[in-house]
Amino acid sequence: MPHKPFALLCALLSSVLFSAEPAARWYKGNLHTHTFWSDGDDFPDSVARWYKDNGYHFLALSDHNVMQQGEKWFVPAKRRGGKEIAEKYLAAFPADRVKVRGEGDAREIRLKTFDELQGEFGEAGRFLMIPSIECTDPRVHVNVTNLRDPILPDKSIDSSASQGIVAAMRHAFGAVRAQRAATGRPMFAHLNHPNFKWAVTAEEILQVEQERFFEVYNGHPTVFNEGDAVHASTERMWDIILAERLGRLGQPAMYGLATDDSHNYHIQPDRVNRKSSVTGRGWVMVRAAELTPDALVTAIEKGDFYCSTGVLLKDVVRTADSLTIEVDPEPGLQYTVEFIGTRKGYDHRSEPVKDAKGEVLRVTRRYSEDVGRVLQSSKGVRATYQFKGDELYVRARITSSRHKSPIVIAGEMERAWTQP
Repeated sequence: MPHKPFALLCALLSSVLFSAEPAARWYKGNLHTHTFWSDGDDFPDSVARWYKDNGYHFLALSDHNVMQQGEKWFVPAKRRGGKEIAEKYLAAFPADRVKVRGEGDAREIRLKTFDELQGEFGEAGRFLMIPSIECTDPRVHVNVTNLRDPILPDKSIDSSASQGIVAAMRHAFGAVRAQRAATGRPMFAHLNHPNFKWAVTAEEILQVEQERFFEVYNGHPTVFNEGDAVHASTERMWDIILAERLGRLGQPAMYGLATDDSHNYHIQPDRVNRKSSVTGRGWVMVRAAELTPDALVTAIEKGDFYCSTGVLLKDVVRTADSLTIEVDPEPGLQYTVEFIGTRKGYDHRSEPVKDAKGEVLRVTRRYSEDVGRVLQSSKGVRATYQFKGDELYVRARITSSRHKSPIVIAGEMERAWTQP
């Protein structure tokens, strides 16, 4: 019979060997993408192949108000540039995998479904397709990740005014919550590009408690991430929402995402313009134990991810006392790490923005400088912020010395943002 301490040691080793969870790692993905299923300008399999070939680990094709389900035929002659794109597609893939019918201008090509795409491009531990949709109201666009059934806008809601915008958001986020409860399937929704057509204000977002995610960065050049003289930037909106939610409303934190919102796949890099929405502009890096929808959604809901337009991080370490950022540097580049937050007892007063005639504009209000202060800034590839104990939240923004390419706005630098 084994000696008692030896038997105990064997039991402990067995527990470690057979019950230890796999170590978490970073997975790169894009959660906002369009194809010929809606208003993108390429076939879904061409788009999936681009992301897989360019080092992404997961991809959501979030076409407007449609999932890649059922039978859909694309007519190249009816889309500008469609004939040329079809010829490129037919030359790029084996003829026996493509279904074509008709001739001349009547020629049609069947679009691949989600199941077909996952079956062809999915690779365990390497690449994953995640079902998605962009629930598209005229003003409010909400992406849903890992849903089972389509979630569509409520056409009875008039979102031309503030009350309707809030109602449209509540409808979308409520529908996701209901489907998740009914199916038991992990899924989440995020608000897309709030400054697109200046559609959504911070105050309207604050009225939707179920909303936990939004795009702090969207790669489409017409969505105005940076705001303007009248409109708050999306990052400013993020700090307002965090301060008010955590400091006054008793609501959970809001998490920020970066996405491509890609539509255009046939533009040469030197010809990208202010109307082109191309690949590779924004993404999320999720720290998960495995590359599965459940593991990714769980990690994202815990805030264990960061978003980026070019800066990569080796590690983000949160403890009870500090937040540490370690950059994965590129040779020749310099990095600035800023810790941004709002302290308890901040000046929560705000004032409306008015036009030249003194009329109040439907835009995000102006808040005090207490909201979203830079608490600490340093140069280098590693930085730690020691909590003082009076912060409502702290998040990090990391900026490199390299300009973003292809640019969305002049002077834009590559960045990464951690979650609060």
